[in-house]
Amino acid sequence: MRNLILPFILLLTFAFSCRENNTEDLEKNVNSVDLYVAGAENNQACYWKNGQKIILQNGTGLYAHQIIVENNNIYILGSKTSEYMLDLPSKHHYLWKNGNRYNLDEYLEDVPNPGPNSHFGINSKMIVENGNIYLSGYITIYNSSSASPITSYYSWKNGIKTLISNDTDVAFHSSYDLINNEIYYSIRKNYQYNPLTWETGFFKNNIYFSLATNSDVKSLHVDNSGTYALIKNVMNGEKYLKNINTNAILQLPSNPPGEILDILWIDNDKYYIGNNFYYKNNTLIQLNDPNGYNIIRAFKVKNQQVYTIRYKDGMNIGDYAKVFINDIEFQNMAQAITLTTDTNVGGLLSIFID
Repeated sequence: MRNLILPFILLLTFAFSCRENNTEDLEKNVNSVDLYVAGAENNQACYWKNGQKIILQNGTGLYAHQIIVENNNIYILGSKTSEYMLDLPSKHHYLWKNGNRYNLDEYLEDVPNPGPNSHFGINSKMIVENGNIYLSGYITIYNSSSASPITSYYSWKNGIKTLISNDTDVAFHSSYDLINNEIYYSIRKNYQYNPLTWETGFFKNNIYFSLATNSDVKSLHVDNSGTYALIKNVMNGEKYLKNINTNAILQLPSNPPGEILDILWIDNDKYYIGNNFYYKNNTLIQLNDPNGYNIIRAFKVKNQQVYTIRYKDGMNIGDYAKVFINDIEFQNMAQAITLTTDTNVGGLLSIFID
């Protein structure tokens, strides 16, 4: 952990100068961390450490969409920029550990080469814990033109696969999480048509648990009262938190100014994040940057400070993606990868605070 840039600290000091003790605490908290941001620039996958750019090895034509730092090891998950906007049965994904790149087609056990007889999908979420790298996804094998394809769902730990399910009733993999060294793999199953309906649940240690119907499990969250699934009913858009053991329902903040898209529970605080706002516990914070950079792309909290990547509402080519600490701009970069399939544009996509 090292210092951030001094001018930024001076800005924070000015913003909070009327509260001397709080200013000292804030400066100490921000000054004690390293800020990592991953993305792409000039058709190169790269990341920034405290604003200093590092180009990733063999990263031409790729972008980095997740970065995690643990015990001074830097893990980055990336993909092909040219495939970003395309709906393909199989995409190319890459893992960097401390700058060394691994093609996931080769790194993950028994992943077939994409082709006419097979394809695979990898969840865009990587988990790193105690030096172990977890990924999840599926493999579909087409045996013949007359036979139904067989899809199997897996998790991989350090490249070694574990079968989650090859049940033909499982039709969709929505999310996965690691809690107390156990993989939770959320799925849809038992599709029926006319009327359309399905069952929503998860596998824990390969044992299936049902949760809801016509829904997706977006993520799992833990506090001292248990583990909760963030569930969205696809039919009516309703979202709520459900204790996976007791079935107790925990409501999200009422009457938010938009859909709550993500949740972060940390340091006994609960953050509920929307498109251009967030709640800290029950307090609404509406983003109101004077230059219009209010669209949240990534959201992290460390030492009570809020770190965000933000885009501009209604961005045009040439506009910037920016990193904010609280409401103070720290880093910016031109052109957002989300706007075009042009392989020369870049973007800021993931943030991590160590």
